[in-house]
Order: sequence, then structure tokens, then C-alpha cells
Amino acid sequence: MEEEAEIDRLPIDLLAHILVMITSFTDLAQASGVCRKWKHGVKQALARRHTLSFAGCKMDDESTSRLVRHAYSLEELDM
Repeated sequence: MEEEAEIDRLPIDLLAHILVMITSFTDLAQASGVCRKWKHGVKQALARRHTLSFAGCKMDDESTSRLVRHAYSLEELDM
């Protein structure tokens, strides 16, 4: 049996707290594709954000809208 990675042992709230510190939307989108736990962590991280920037990002509309709909605490959005 394969041993679990250290980061996979983190509670989802702590993982989300770490993911909040990622400023690149592209990096968050990629992190959401790692596994289900990380996808859930990214959703929680987006829900905690007050600002979000897409400056310089080239994302397709579908993947962007899938993630942004979880950012319901936004006060500022930079396109």
C-alpha cells in the first residue's frame, strides 16, 4: 500500500488557508485539478477571498466561471 503524502494529511480548512495565499488565478485553477480534496480546498479558498485578479490570465470561460462562482465574498475583481 502506498503511503499518503504529508500534505494530504492536512485538514481541508488548513489546506484552504494555504491556498488563499496563492495570488495567481492560473495556479489556483491548476491546483483545483490535483485531486478532489484540493478542488474542495480551492473552492473554500475562493470563498474566503475579498479580491481576485485575472490580469494577464488567459483562461477559457468555462473553467473560469466554474471557479469564480465559489468566490462569493469578493469585494474587488480585477479583469
